[in-house]
Amino acid sequence: MKNFMYILIILLMILSACSTQTAKAQTSNKQNLINNSFNGEKLLSNKEFVLSVNRTCDNTESKLCTVGKIKKDYFSKFSNLNNDEIIISKLKDNIVLKLKKEKRKKNQNEFSMLIKLISYKNNKKVDSIICYESKNDPNYSTASEKLYYLKDYYLWTLIFIYDLESTTAFDWNKYKINPRTGKFELIDNLKLE
Repeated sequence: MKNFMYILIILLMILSACSTQTAKAQTSNKQNLINNSFNGEKLLSNKEFVLSVNRTCDNTESKLCTVGKIKKDYFSKFSNLNNDEIIISKLKDNIVLKLKKEKRKKNQNEFSMLIKLISYKNNKKVDSIICYESKNDPNYSTASEKLYYLKDYYLWTLIFIYDLESTTAFDWNKYKINPRTGKFELIDNLKLE
């Protein structure tokens, strides 16, 4: 239990929220929310930032750790969503992108969360991808978080692993949404260690 509290404190320190924006999705099918505040973390689109994480964050007390540049608390932000799909982007070619918070499984702890980005083409569901995920495992004194950034037809994702001594980034991916099909296509990736 002690290790769990350390992980929680580390997460809160690293991802301290300057100001938490809350968003309430409309529960009516007729009304959807288009909200640019759900575009994610822009830093993920910068390869230099991604490469700097493992160089600068090998000690959680390091003031040089570049993860400290992430000022939003995404777990808190997404906690305020209900399980309805919300529209976050309408692209050309009749493509609509929606976020959906998955329901928590019975055996899942309260610090776990999964958000999917879903693409629709001509009002038909085409593809989905996990864009945000938070896991906390107190038995192993680690936590992980997958963040994303969405801009027009491009999506970037990056996974962070937090433990008592360091923050590590791995599995950076860049996707392009195919304008003809609406599918997510991997166009670049880095396997970081």
